[in-house]
Amino acid sequence: MAKNVSAQVNLTLYGKPIALQFAVPADKVTPLGVLPALQQIDNQFVDTAVAAFVGTDQSISCQAGCGACCRQVVPLAEFEAYHIAALVERLPEPRRSAVKQRFTDGCAQLDRIGWLERLQQQLEQGSTHDAVQNHALDYFRQNIACPFLEAESCTIHPDRPLACREYLVTSPAEHCREPSPDTVKHIELKFQVSRLVRKLWKTKHITQPDSVPMIYALQWVKTHPNQFPKKRGAEWMQEFFDYLAKP
Repeated sequence: MAKNVSAQVNLTLYGKPIALQFAVPADKVTPLGVLPALQQIDNQFVDTAVAAFVGTDQSISCQAGCGACCRQVVPLAEFEAYHIAALVERLPEPRRSAVKQRFTDGCAQLDRIGWLERLQQQLEQGSTHDAVQNHALDYFRQNIACPFLEAESCTIHPDRPLACREYLVTSPAEHCREPSPDTVKHIELKFQVSRLVRKLWKTKHITQPDSVPMIYALQWVKTHPNQFPKKRGAEWMQEFFDYLAKP
């Protein structure tokens, strides 16, 4: 059985001192091995941001049963794509086949409008942030539910992607059905673990975009075997915190 080592990192986040406690593998692993620690850290980063920026007269609108945001494109770090594929393979039948079919159907719908190809072209041509955001809205308008969404609730909530943990709104939930900057007020996180690891850890598989859209994760993993090197868990996390500390 793999052994873990415990660690604690003290830092200041949004002007508040916090102590991050987590465990990482003692043995050499790919970044997948430290994903549980990153998930735990991300949760604490988000909780700290909520405490700092959500007023007493506000509340987080996101809750089980409101799956509007689960129809947005979800950017995965490269190693998260392998995590999602492994999650699907661990599902019992017939649910595994049903979830796989949802991935397949969603990709087919996007392929019919050339969504991924147009995104790649935009990024290669240096499109503006607003143009890329509008392209993300094109995805949302396709109304493709996350393959793990059932009864408008996430069925993999403890294992959900890092980006999903970081998307929280304080505006009324009904506005999320037709989102716009004027109606949807989400918490702006300065420290996004999902974005940090997308930039920090990637192989030659990743060019443009710097992430794998989750709906394409199963397809992507089939043609892109895991080529990450193996390092001790503490080494991966040292890289992460060194990158976090950069100005």
